[in-house]
Amino acid sequence: MSLNGIESAGYRAAGHQTGKTKRNAGSGKTFADIVNQKSAEADNAVKGHDPSRVLDSLAKHAPEEVRQAFLEAEKETGGFMTVFGLWISSDGKQSHMTQMGVDYIIRQYQGESNPTDLFGTTVGSAISAAKRWIYNIDHPLAGQQAGSVQERKLLAMERAFYVSFLDKLGKL
Repeated sequence: MSLNGIESAGYRAAGHQTGKTKRNAGSGKTFADIVNQKSAEADNAVKGHDPSRVLDSLAKHAPEEVRQAFLEAEKETGGFMTVFGLWISSDGKQSHMTQMGVDYIIRQYQGESNPTDLFGTTVGSAISAAKRWIYNIDHPLAGQQAGSVQERKLLAMERAFYVSFLDKLGKL
């Protein structure tokens, strides 16, 4: 009996390996190897960004000029949207669930027949959607915390995207 009876109670002494640790040790990969692998996978996801697939997911019935304005706003503000409205920075190191993504999830939850129609079918409906998302950023629900400096920075980037998108739609 060592360590005041801990070992006899079924607990292991310091330096033990759990089953998970043994599996990782058996694979021959270090923590750094796994981090590098996951980083490379994230880089490939960023490089493999398919704008047409994203627009089919978020703006399925939007006119072509709305889709082009979306792509131009993405390029202008840096970063891109994913299929479900998650914004990812151009370097792939930051991500943020957008108001557009929240709208998409709410539509799916409510069982709408077409949750992929976030922009509507006209330029005017896309303008209304962008204005609504900007309003939601500027007027968070009561009780929401202000968030960290990083979260506020990401919200500002999201807002800049919507403003750029709105500006491009206004010129159509």
